[in-house]
Amino acid sequence: MFESWYTDLVDVYRVLPVVTGNVSKQERIQVLAGIPCRVYNSQINNINLKQGAAVARGTDKLACDVRTDIQPGDELIVTRGGALGDPQVTERYIASRPQIFRDPVGGALTGLEHMEVGLTFDSIVRAKEEV
Repeated sequence: MFESWYTDLVDVYRVLPVVTGNVSKQERIQVLAGIPCRVYNSQINNINLKQGAAVARGTDKLACDVRTDIQPGDELIVTRGGALGDPQVTERYIASRPQIFRDPVGGALTGLEHMEVGLTFDSIVRAKEEV
């Protein structure tokens, strides 16, 4: 059931330790690409005007397959409408702790088995460029 509900695509980036020679450093690395998902239940706040910049903040939820490797703190780049071949908007989020919802009979009957991930976004609002 949820497979047809996944209208978006997500790319997952994670900060991982990388060793080069004798130097260890943290790098942001893409760990997943083009995973079907759906962003829903948006809680978008009003724009907050600060000195020098306007900031948009809010929370959403993302639903995806239970086998998707998303961890708290991962950076998620979601292409809205990407699974429909109609990419409209690309949004950047930070993931919270995933919560798995299992079907009591292994997902065979209802098809409702899925994972939900709380999302936070915080972005600077820029003026739209004229073409």
